[in-house]
Amino acid sequence: MDVGPAPAEIKAPSSRKRRRIEDVKPVRVPSKASTRSKAADTPASATRVGKRLRHTVSTGRALAAQPATRVFALWRQDGHYYAGTVHSLQTGTKYLIKFDDETEDHVDVAMLRRCELRVGDGVILCHGNLRGTVVGISRMQSGSVSVEVDDGSDTISSDYAISDLRIASRAIQSHWKDRTLTADSIVTIIRPKSLRTTPSPSGMSLMSTTSLKHKKPFARTGFVVTLTVRTKHPEKMKDSVMLAIKHNGGTVIDDWSSIFPMEGTHSQSNKRWIASQENFKFKPTKPEFEGLERVFLLADDYNQKPKFLVALALGIPCLSNEWIRDDYLDKQTSPDWQPALLPAGFSESLSARVSQLVDLDWGNCKEHLTDIMSNTVASKLFSGKTVLCLGSDLVPLPSRGGRKGGPDATQDASRVVPWIMICMGASRVEAATEVKFASKDLPAYDYVVVKEATDFPEDLQDDVTLVHVPWVKDCLISGRLLALPSR
Repeated sequence: MDVGPAPAEIKAPSSRKRRRIEDVKPVRVPSKASTRSKAADTPASATRVGKRLRHTVSTGRALAAQPATRVFALWRQDGHYYAGTVHSLQTGTKYLIKFDDETEDHVDVAMLRRCELRVGDGVILCHGNLRGTVVGISRMQSGSVSVEVDDGSDTISSDYAISDLRIASRAIQSHWKDRTLTADSIVTIIRPKSLRTTPSPSGMSLMSTTSLKHKKPFARTGFVVTLTVRTKHPEKMKDSVMLAIKHNGGTVIDDWSSIFPMEGTHSQSNKRWIASQENFKFKPTKPEFEGLERVFLLADDYNQKPKFLVALALGIPCLSNEWIRDDYLDKQTSPDWQPALLPAGFSESLSARVSQLVDLDWGNCKEHLTDIMSNTVASKLFSGKTVLCLGSDLVPLPSRGGRKGGPDATQDASRVVPWIMICMGASRVEAATEVKFASKDLPAYDYVVVKEATDFPEDLQDDVTLVHVPWVKDCLISGRLLALPSR
């Protein structure tokens, strides 16, 4: 099949902000260009704090002793939170935020958090895009905190200016709920002095602290690998991919069940199986998987193997294995993964190859992995639905000898279909070998799934929504619910 241009040629948008150039006239909302990484070459003290401006409350009365409110505010162009100062109330509940890198934007109060870092907070360094953890806040009032960064070879703790840090939106949603602001608690600036073009604090602390060399670009990153049947010399390619993963500090995961134990409840002499959303969670089965902060699937091309379909359903990026192999061979460090996205697959209903629906900031915080079922970007087509998978080939096998049944863990990949339905948002999935072993009457289920169209039971009631596995796969690839198959 002619698959067209390689995905790696697509240029992914940068996810970092750039300081405004001095001779560009300020605008009320920054352009897309301002989302790029800013450059700062002049070293200075990491604890330098800009000249304090005169501050006032929103009523207009000057309160010299009360400084303007410092916040972490959402920068919509890349979905991260950056440090800044509340400048003025605009309309409704939106405030003009002057970010520390001299960009500005109107941000709703719901997207503001107190500039209050705590020990244990996950952060991202603006330079180098390295993830770290706050380990010291004794100098926070002076504008810096201590951050520990583990690059896979060394763990280094250094002081960084708060303006050098950004916070992932998922981390804000999970851990910053007690750092929200209200209109009554915000102090604004009503007569700000003009901002001077000064060396960006980002990079100051990088210049003044221990230099971080990203020796292991894929530290704390797990990879599940799957190859298509079209691959020539599959063992040679697999060995090359595995070598690249390990050389760059990554971790090889045999299949998804190694980090998402796919456990349900068997009954009726293993002729019935039931699972719910609560059964699917990040629960590493090996010690080496416990420190993972992000995961990807690597493949030579899109396919419909269980590993690939589970990743699509969960919103885990499926990448060309050339991404990591090229990184290893060229001795580069941590390239952006977005250009390496494979197609989700070929949709028969749409007669087109369809792109994946993924969070382009995937992996910037561990919550993407530890709270994966809360991924709001993945298309949860069966959200809140109850599903019955009907047929002996669709019932997951019970664990044998301590091994959990999971994607690619059994010879019959169709037994993973119930788990794919869970990953696609179904609240409760049941699998039964025959109708008589189902716990409810068929009309009580939102969907009844059989393996093939030829497996449709005869004399079914009209109020039973009956579909087959190829339809489920095509919906997943297409990212939408398609017309129901005819009986």
